[in-house]
Amino acid sequence: MEETPRRIEIFAPFEAALEVTKRILFQPFELGKWCAIGFAAFLASFGSGSSTGHVPTNWGNKSWDFRSATRDVTGGSVEAWPSWMIPLLVGVGLAIVVLVVVLMWLGARGQFMFADCVVRNRGAIVAPWNEYKREGNSLFLFRLTVAFLSLLVVGLAAIPLWLPLVSQGRKPEGAGLVVGLILVGGVVLVVGLGLALASYFMVPIMYRRRCGAVQGFRESAGVLMSEPGPVILFFLFKIVLAVAVALVACALTCMTCCIAAIPYVGTVIMLPLFVFALNYQLLFLRQFGPEYDVWAGLAPAVPLAPPVQEVPPPTEPPTLP
Repeated sequence: MEETPRRIEIFAPFEAALEVTKRILFQPFELGKWCAIGFAAFLASFGSGSSTGHVPTNWGNKSWDFRSATRDVTGGSVEAWPSWMIPLLVGVGLAIVVLVVVLMWLGARGQFMFADCVVRNRGAIVAPWNEYKREGNSLFLFRLTVAFLSLLVVGLAAIPLWLPLVSQGRKPEGAGLVVGLILVGGVVLVVGLGLALASYFMVPIMYRRRCGAVQGFRESAGVLMSEPGPVILFFLFKIVLAVAVALVACALTCMTCCIAAIPYVGTVIMLPLFVFALNYQLLFLRQFGPEYDVWAGLAPAVPLAPPVQEVPPPTEPPTLP
């Protein structure tokens, strides 16, 4: 007997995710449950932000060198700094590092809390925080290790860029600049895309299997390798959804006079978007088999939209008595 080939749908989970989101948040609507799930979603978002900045330099000046750039930033030589300046900068740098690490830890634990709230259709904080402690800590250590190794690889790829600054006090130029930019850009693209594709399903798999991050990453990579085409299309569709969510978030921020921009408050206001995004991800993953179905074995499980069964019309009109 031949096995029926598996078909991975991209748009079918979309409609089912809308139905599940409606049942979780609106059937019935409970303010306490809404706020609890919003808090879990808020924690899950920790450590995923980005920041931009500007460092004053004069790269366009032909007399640019590393020492002049240092003077532009500091306003003078290091010897002229007050005695408290260096300890202050070191303390601020350490505080930022500690804050980032703490946010990464809270984000890893929060992702399992948010997944549990959605999967079990409940607004719980303490129970999933304690129940998935091992998985959350494993995910945090995995991400911390990957972040350190990624920075190390990018630093090595950027040798043509920073070596002239350190050794000769001049900006990189010519072939060294081109090679350095290509290496850094290629490494960032390959590492970032590979990790995003392979680790995107880590949390659902770890939640379903109650396994560590290494096994979750390995299984995520297996999902990617088994159906690379649908997974890549899914990833691209998620980017489109992320852009749509960002536009909706901007609109809500303007409509609420920036109230939606307040941390946690904005998450609560836009909670249906976050719950829908997670549901779509979970429903897409469950197509790869029952071992990836986070709702399997739950009592009661979140009811999904039942399939529509069409009744064929009778071939002959009924005979009247």
